[in-house]
Amino acid sequence: MDLKPAPQRSIEGRELQRPQRRGSFSPMKALKLRSLSISSQISQISSSSETDLPSPIAGRRRTLTKNRTFETVKEDIVRRPSKSSTEDNTERASTSTRPTSPSYAGSQGASISGDPLTVIKSGPLQPESSILKSKKEFLVLTPLALIRFKSRSAAAERFPQVSQGSPIDALTPVESTTSLKDLGAAGELHVPLEKIVSVFNTEGTRPSFGIEVWWSGQKGAFVCLQLDFSLPDDRDEWLKRIRHAIKIRTKSSLEDPTPSDVEFEIRRALEVQQAGGLDGQTEIYPVIPRRPCMRPRANSSEVKKGWRDNSSFYLAFTKNLCLLAQFTKPSAGQKVNPTLVQFGLVTLSKVNVILNDERFDLVFRLPLDKPRKLELSSRHHRTISSKLYEADTYLKPAWPLWTRREVFFIDGEAPQMPLPNGEDFGGFKTTLQAFVQGYCCAPVDWIVQWKDVRHPPQFCLLPPKGQHKYTAYQLLAVFRALRFNDFFKSLSFADVDFSSLSGVFDNTLRLESTTWISRTGKRSLTRGEFDLVENSSILFQEIVALLLGSESIRHIDLSNVLSKEVTSVSESSQILPSPTSLVCEVVPPILLLWKSLQTRCNSISLSGNPLGISDIAGLSRVLQNRPGFLKAFSISRCRLDEDALVLLWEGLQEQRSTLEILDVSHNSGRIEAAKAAETLNDANKLRRLILAHSIKGNLDGPLFRPWNATSDFEPWHLEEIDLSGWKINSDTIYGIMKFVELDESRSLRRLVLTNCGLSGEMVTGILCRLGAGRDMQLLLNENPLELGSTDWIDLIHGNEAPTRLHIDMVQFQHESNFNRLLKALADNKTIEFLSMVGTGPPGRASPKTSELLSRFFEQNDTLRYLDLSGYSGKLEDSNLGWGLTGALGGLRQNTTLRQLRIRNHDIGAAEDVTELCRMLAANKGLVMFDCQHSNFNHHQLAKIVHALNFNNQIVSFPLSDTDRQYAVQKEKRLFLQQSQSDKSFSVKMLKSAESRLEGLLKWVEEFWESEAQKAREILQRNRDSLASHLIDLENICLDAWEDESLSSWLLSTSATRDKGKETSLPTPGDRHNISP
Repeated sequence: MDLKPAPQRSIEGRELQRPQRRGSFSPMKALKLRSLSISSQISQISSSSETDLPSPIAGRRRTLTKNRTFETVKEDIVRRPSKSSTEDNTERASTSTRPTSPSYAGSQGASISGDPLTVIKSGPLQPESSILKSKKEFLVLTPLALIRFKSRSAAAERFPQVSQGSPIDALTPVESTTSLKDLGAAGELHVPLEKIVSVFNTEGTRPSFGIEVWWSGQKGAFVCLQLDFSLPDDRDEWLKRIRHAIKIRTKSSLEDPTPSDVEFEIRRALEVQQAGGLDGQTEIYPVIPRRPCMRPRANSSEVKKGWRDNSSFYLAFTKNLCLLAQFTKPSAGQKVNPTLVQFGLVTLSKVNVILNDERFDLVFRLPLDKPRKLELSSRHHRTISSKLYEADTYLKPAWPLWTRREVFFIDGEAPQMPLPNGEDFGGFKTTLQAFVQGYCCAPVDWIVQWKDVRHPPQFCLLPPKGQHKYTAYQLLAVFRALRFNDFFKSLSFADVDFSSLSGVFDNTLRLESTTWISRTGKRSLTRGEFDLVENSSILFQEIVALLLGSESIRHIDLSNVLSKEVTSVSESSQILPSPTSLVCEVVPPILLLWKSLQTRCNSISLSGNPLGISDIAGLSRVLQNRPGFLKAFSISRCRLDEDALVLLWEGLQEQRSTLEILDVSHNSGRIEAAKAAETLNDANKLRRLILAHSIKGNLDGPLFRPWNATSDFEPWHLEEIDLSGWKINSDTIYGIMKFVELDESRSLRRLVLTNCGLSGEMVTGILCRLGAGRDMQLLLNENPLELGSTDWIDLIHGNEAPTRLHIDMVQFQHESNFNRLLKALADNKTIEFLSMVGTGPPGRASPKTSELLSRFFEQNDTLRYLDLSGYSGKLEDSNLGWGLTGALGGLRQNTTLRQLRIRNHDIGAAEDVTELCRMLAANKGLVMFDCQHSNFNHHQLAKIVHALNFNNQIVSFPLSDTDRQYAVQKEKRLFLQQSQSDKSFSVKMLKSAESRLEGLLKWVEEFWESEAQKAREILQRNRDSLASHLIDLENICLDAWEDESLSSWLLSTSATRDKGKETSLPTPGDRHNISP
């Protein structure tokens, strides 16, 4: 589908001028639209006196007329079915007091079953004015057919219950199909219900109240039965009963409404027109034209009477076309050649439909051409209108609902955005594919998260693989596919680089209109706001379109989208000097919508984007002027200094009553604890409070009050607390202790107290109050845990510990305390996730420590995740490398540990990696093993890969390029040492040595790559064998694991296992690669 604008053409020597965009834009109209809902606007359209014209499909008197002028034709084309016609046709209540059949107690509840002798309804027809036909014809409706008899007596011969004065009771079903054949012979006309194409009110000039019944005859041509009634109530009641009987009959009938020969001829004709073959499925529906649709022949200026005789009509849809086909009954031996009228679906200008009437009008118009109108009727009218609406939605994906209201006039119910079947996410998948193909760009990686997000479902654009960043066209394809999409409730672009669109303008040559109104019309921009967006950058416009166009978005994650500082670029592409105060491009459009109250998004993450003082000033002003609207606000790692934080905090003060998530962590500046306490003490709706490295100074009293002794105090429902980097005072720590004793604290999932100056006594108090096996994550990193008391070790030994514990970078001063910890961990039955990165004895591991470590590996049957990595660059002299090598033998019989990471230990220096190889070959529990940065040489790597070949469970074994470089450099050092020791080397021999060294290093690199390839093949073998099995690992465990090759495999495995279900793996949802 070509999305490029068509070139301008000239007419009669005059060049078409490009119209001024939105010349009729009215700020007052925009403001008025804000207060209108979809239903109110539809109501205004329906009741508007300007459009309340006589319906083209309402019953009306017609007279012969001459050819009409185009203005008269246009007026007839654009009019809509009036409400009065609907009431006169099918929505009128049946209030007639004249019975059309003898009354009886159960007549209204006649069973519509498959019984051919059951009478649903019967009654006389209005006699014709002819003297020769003075008798009244009689009509009988059964579950299988509509039958017209010459008289009541003729009907009574077959259906005794319709005789004069006899009650109508259901008869015993016939036992033979011959009875049904006899039934047709006794009646003047027998119409099978499943053959009926349409039933609608007569639109002729006759004074009676009639209906037309069109059905497919035996030879395929459509036949019309004219039925006249004396009163409109009789007509409406019969129309209602016939349609209901047809609906029941067609549901039980397996007959295809489109004959196979008709479908073949239509497809053959389409294939001739489209040399490339049909694109997608062709759907065909029988219809009845109420007015001539085919162009008259050149020698005929008028349409002949009986133009529908001996013909059948079908409406066909392809991906981009709508066709009306007329099949005329051929002469003997003549081939059927349908007459086709073809329209492009994108040229559809008006659709007039009354859902309770089978008649509908379609108006098509090519640019610079006269409109053409199809006045049709079909019992498939609902399906046809739905198909047209879906096609318009698909082919014009960026067009909002209010633009479709200008095309689709559907009386009976408000038109709604159809949600395609399957996992199409409100049409997003189809729309994205169309934009990717239209922009001729590579596919993007995305997932949908249903779990572990505050506003599901959440769309997540993933960082690209195989390229540094997405191109501008790829980003625009995603943005415009999401525009006006109300399926997703939150959007995440975390870690996706937006720099391709940063500072880019496209306003000079742009033909597309600026998004200024939401999909439903409830929200819109004023004239001044529109002008600002109109002249802004592409990124500014797209963010406005995302958050204004959709009314379902509650949260947007823009973390790390513009992490690099950029210089300002004007629309003329001139690089301007960088301002002293940086402006982040994603902030101004959000401020515009927040200030104008035109977005429902009240939760945002801007973390990782450098913000300037102007951004912070704008945020502070909006937050102060709109108190109590913000739900979540994350602005960590934004390079805010102390002045910026103080200014921002003034705005956050006004949001304390509604804030649920607050993250201002890891900025260069810090705010005084006393000032922060003024806001936090009243923020009783907080769920996540992340102030890592953002607080400074002393404080009298607690930083926040999640608990109080007063009876009327409502405890908080905190889920995460992070106070890292602040030397916490006793009032705050005691308040936390009291809070975790409450039942309301069961929602607490993460407590981070890293580098808070916690003593062993404080930690003991926390563990005592947390109790045994609480499902939460406790981080006690970089604290002097040996200070004051080490009773917390005994609590761990007694299972008084949470399920996930971090005690990284704890420098034990006494080896005995570290050994006590190993003993406690060996017997612990509550900790499932344990991180001890950089934690170890004061010196190298002694034989006793190594023995206790081996016992810990062998005896513990609770741990699922263990990280004993050393901290490179700080604890080289106190790592576990030498002792760890021998201790790994304890894992040979361990079947419960699933993930083990032992990075940054000098295992390679031990020379002997036998125990490591034996463990890899024998262990039946590990599925992920990481021993990077352990200084292996190429011989040791070969041994490890050989042992890995005997393991059928491990699916992740990441290899570091640093290890490869170390192995190469080690061989180089050994070679040079050997060369320098031989003093008899001449210059020529030295040159030869350089050549041999170069060859040696090349061989080592090739050997390493060969072994690495063997390892990848082994991992893929294991992954293939485990593809249908569940890897029972928590999200936190998988998130903590670092292996790029693993994440894509987990997602593909999840998609296979959970097809059609919600996904709950580390990055929930399924990866969808949309390819052109």
